[in-house]
Amino acid sequence: MPLPALLRPAALACALFLGSGAPAGGVTPEGEIRIGVLAFRGAEQAVETWTPTVTALARALPRHDVVLVPLDLNEMREAVAEAQVDFVATNPGHYVELEAAHGITRIATLETTDRGTPRAAVGSVIFTRADNPAIRTLGDLKGTVFEAVDERAFGGFQIAWREMKAAGVDPFDDLDLLRFTGFPLDSIVLHVRDGLADAGTVRACLMEEMAAEGKIDMADFRILNSQPVADFPCALSSRLYPDWPFAKLRHTDRALAKRVAISLLREGLEASPADRAPQWTVPLNYQPVHDLYFDLRLGPFAMEPGDVLADMAAEYWEWPAALAILLLLAAAAHVRTEHMVTRRTAELHAEMEERRRAQEEAQLRLAELAHVSRQSTMGELAAGLAHEINQPLAAITNYANGCIRRMEQQGARPHDTAEGALALRTENAEILAAIRQIVAQAQRAAGIIQNIRAFLRKGEAARTPIDMNRILRDAAALLAVEARHNGVTLRLDLGETLPDVLADRVQLEQVVVNLMRNAIDALKQVPEKERRLDLRSAVEEDGATVLVSVRDTGPGLPPEVRGHLFEPFFTTKATGMGLGLSISQNIVENHGGRIGIDSDPAGTGTTVAFTLPAWPPAAGG
Repeated sequence: MPLPALLRPAALACALFLGSGAPAGGVTPEGEIRIGVLAFRGAEQAVETWTPTVTALARALPRHDVVLVPLDLNEMREAVAEAQVDFVATNPGHYVELEAAHGITRIATLETTDRGTPRAAVGSVIFTRADNPAIRTLGDLKGTVFEAVDERAFGGFQIAWREMKAAGVDPFDDLDLLRFTGFPLDSIVLHVRDGLADAGTVRACLMEEMAAEGKIDMADFRILNSQPVADFPCALSSRLYPDWPFAKLRHTDRALAKRVAISLLREGLEASPADRAPQWTVPLNYQPVHDLYFDLRLGPFAMEPGDVLADMAAEYWEWPAALAILLLLAAAAHVRTEHMVTRRTAELHAEMEERRRAQEEAQLRLAELAHVSRQSTMGELAAGLAHEINQPLAAITNYANGCIRRMEQQGARPHDTAEGALALRTENAEILAAIRQIVAQAQRAAGIIQNIRAFLRKGEAARTPIDMNRILRDAAALLAVEARHNGVTLRLDLGETLPDVLADRVQLEQVVVNLMRNAIDALKQVPEKERRLDLRSAVEEDGATVLVSVRDTGPGLPPEVRGHLFEPFFTTKATGMGLGLSISQNIVENHGGRIGIDSDPAGTGTTVAFTLPAWPPAAGG
């Protein structure tokens, strides 16, 4: 496949071409020198980091076009396998794998200068939040959520894995969750800081780089298994290993490789101590990396069935026993692999499902909050409208009462004839009756508005002894027009010797109104002649509990719906919020009562009843 197909869009956009001139032998016909670099902090950061090296090579090799190709681990492995690059710069562990698999050869080793100190070593730092009291040693990592960049990342996981193994912690079995985030590494540090993970590991010195960039404060973190090393300028939790190698591929021309190596070493010699550009030294001994891979059974030291068989044959002469042990080990390895794959698949599925549910819940809550905001606004408008209408109603009442007084005074005056007086009194009586009806209806309208204002009024809940029958009558009056409009017959069956309850009147009226409205909505599904709503109150036999029930003759509720009715945001209505019954349940229980539903899906209706303790409490209660 052509080289651009190996690159992610971001990496392709960041590929850097420097140099010009005629083609040279041992390189591609276009005269390009293709340098693949591991972009562990992203393609953009890789271009910024490696541009000085590419620029230096372009100056030293003017007849070639020097091409910088940022790659991740998979892309680099594929590019090396298909000879799509001529040189690579990658982490030490990845180099050991590529050396064994594809015969690449190191020609220089990276020598980084941190705070004026040159170093040719790489390590890992394992860290948690500074305010996390539960994690102070590597052994405390058991049962935690731990983040690393990739299972194959050398400084980003494998070095830390070896240190955890030495401390008796298997990251694949002892952690509650081992999460690989992928590049860039910065996200791991931010996740731990923000509490999205308990601990994590990154390449040493990355946290200091992020702190210098203003992304983090080192004081927010605790370094685990701290390893103070002389002349090493960064926090460290591990042994040190040789830094990144610059390696040539098997197909790369040896003469060209020599010229590139000389150019890299010359840049390292001529660079100033304050220069933060990549510098290079002679290739170091990578045996410590081989030792790590051997200890973890990775890369070229991964356990193969043939290797196991040879070891068993050398140690035991009983071939049947050796074969049995081999099969047992193979089965155990298979079970462990299946277990790891299954567990990781389940974890990924759970994470994706949780993320989907969180997104759906967030969208639902936004919609419900918008609906609540609209309802709150309408409540404020209704309260203001009630206040404004109450004033002209009061004026109507006053004017009508004034007319009554004047006509009564006029009827008491003497007249010329008895017949005239009788006619005047008869006429006044008819007008007075009409005016008194005006007064009565205006006062009734004012009473309804007063109930609406009381229902909409906000404020601290004030509990006082209340007549529950009065609450039921007020709620019935409030919804009488809505009931008539929907053809619902409203009946009240109120206990005569009902004791008071200690409650907030507005909250209890809200409960009754919620239940009545639900009943009216349910009755819309049956013929109008069958629509009946019964409000009932009674005192239970113990005399210490008041019972209130709201019963409708609607179609009833199926069992699978009844079990969820009191859950927030559960609704059977197309435009409902699903909060009415949940709020009602909270109000009743906060008053020391209980609420329940009895419904027959066969069509005999639904009854919602709640109880409240009587006031004052019965003696000994």
